[in-house]
Amino acid sequence: MKHFSGCIVICVKDIPAAVDWYKEKLELRESKLPVDDGEPGDTLLVSRDEQIKVVVTREGSGEPDRPIFDTGNAAKAREWLLARGVTVGPVETDSAGTRFIELRDLDDNKVEICEEP
Repeated sequence: MKHFSGCIVICVKDIPAAVDWYKEKLELRESKLPVDDGEPGDTLLVSRDEQIKVVVTREGSGEPDRPIFDTGNAAKAREWLLARGVTVGPVETDSAGTRFIELRDLDDNKVEICEEP
């Protein structure tokens, strides 16, 4: 899956449910590596090529940075996500001219996918 890449941290209510969702929707698998500086139960998910990494942690474990992936083509990433049943908004353009989309996960977390400049 080459539609986007990056490493994000997501805070969720139910780690096992979120892990299942990210595995299904983004075609990720659980890594055997521990989460650096993580809490018990935190889970690292990775794509086959390890271009996508998602750390799933419980809500209240701190406030992570806004989750953002990179993409070469926001429209293609959007179509791929829609085909997988992911809630995703339209392709938008910010004030700097960067095209992006936003997806919503199982916990209604917003994840941005931005075209690389």
